[in-house]
Amino acid sequence: MTIFTKKRSSLVAGVLGISLMLGACSEAGSTKTEGAVVDKYPEQDIEVYVGHGPGGGTDTFVRTITNLMSEEIGGNFNVINQEGGSGVIAMQNAVREEADGYTLVGDSAYAVTTAAGTNAFGLDKIIPIARIQSDIYSLQVKNGTFKTIDELIEYADKNPGKVRLGAVGTMGIDEITARRFIEASGVDMSYIPMEGAGQMHADLLGDHIEVILEEVGPTISYIEEGEFVPLVFFAEERLEAFEDVPTTVEKGWDLTDGVERYLMIHSDAPQDIIDKLETAAKNAMETEEYQEYAKSTYLNLRNGWMGSEEFTQKLEKDIERYEEILADMK
Repeated sequence: MTIFTKKRSSLVAGVLGISLMLGACSEAGSTKTEGAVVDKYPEQDIEVYVGHGPGGGTDTFVRTITNLMSEEIGGNFNVINQEGGSGVIAMQNAVREEADGYTLVGDSAYAVTTAAGTNAFGLDKIIPIARIQSDIYSLQVKNGTFKTIDELIEYADKNPGKVRLGAVGTMGIDEITARRFIEASGVDMSYIPMEGAGQMHADLLGDHIEVILEEVGPTISYIEEGEFVPLVFFAEERLEAFEDVPTTVEKGWDLTDGVERYLMIHSDAPQDIIDKLETAAKNAMETEEYQEYAKSTYLNLRNGWMGSEEFTQKLEKDIERYEEILADMK
């Protein structure tokens, strides 16, 4: 009996030893395989889903940054435009693809669409690679109408509902910001949703609306030609390029949110690939070509860079905050 027990003990010990050796080999093999995957990445074209049409701010951003990233990692990026739902349609189609690192999303409204419940994919399904741009809103009017933000507010106060404030879209970051401004200013303005920036600019020129919520880049030619005048910037400090224009914080309004543009990827994608793409995005953003693009389109007014981990934490807080804001707006 004793002999049998010893033999059994020896057999068990042997099996355990072999199992541990196989486990160690398997772990080493897994690490080696993962390293080999990222070393070869990309072995095929990378598709980037964009939930906005060609030529818009998000589309232009994605094409600019991925063109520069392609030089960094030695691979091609194919941009796929799928308009609808403030980026939700592109998001849901991208998440359905394999989590192999070859499908990305170029987005600018994730926190809002998630808070509103129109986007069903939380940060457990898709995470940011990096935020590259943090644009700044402004209120702009047609030259010859209002000279200052105080003049606009005074007129709106004396003429409730008469001032028409235009912004692009419905229940997106533009409308939320516009309605928050109306509430913060304490005056009655009429929010007018625009189908696109082109229509909005034309309506301001044609006196169909009195004021627009817009970034500087899309209207810089109008501003330089003296047709549009920015009255206030949604920022903490005055901008060097527009030092005579006050800020929302300066006027006592806690409104500094702007359009953020970033790249996202399936949360189950290999971490080494996510890290590689994040590094490529940062290096691309620091190139002279990108910096010239950002300067020419006034996208350098505020630092845009946030890495994956930091921006994920910001998105979590933003989603909670927009949930509260949307609940108050209903």
